[in-house]
Amino acid sequence: MIELNGSPFGSMEQAYGGDSLNSAIYLKRAAGENLQVSYVTALGVDPLSEGMRSRWQDAGIDTALVLRDEERQPGLYLIQLDEHGERTFLYWRDQSAAKYLLQHPDFEKVEAAWWGTTWFTFPG
Repeated sequence: MIELNGSPFGSMEQAYGGDSLNSAIYLKRAAGENLQVSYVTALGVDPLSEGMRSRWQDAGIDTALVLRDEERQPGLYLIQLDEHGERTFLYWRDQSAAKYLLQHPDFEKVEAAWWGTTWFTFPG
């Protein structure tokens, strides 16, 4: 998901994140070259989706199983910070490409890849 972090109508930083992606990146950082970490999701074909995929690759994540959805874009979430630094999350992901991953016409590619996998996790 695309992450916006900051004060509403104030200064915001753009990034990407989400629990499952964060786990994949931390695992890759910890294991380094000793482990291939692949990420499975669906993204759009828009510039934001491509930017996200490119940055995941830069972090060493294999994106061969990131499916592309020509009708949808990534989800979005906003982390609002109050004056004490407390975070509040707002989400816009009901129509995201990732939400429709299991219905993607190329999902069989993902299913076939699972059979050669040593370990995988699903977000809970």
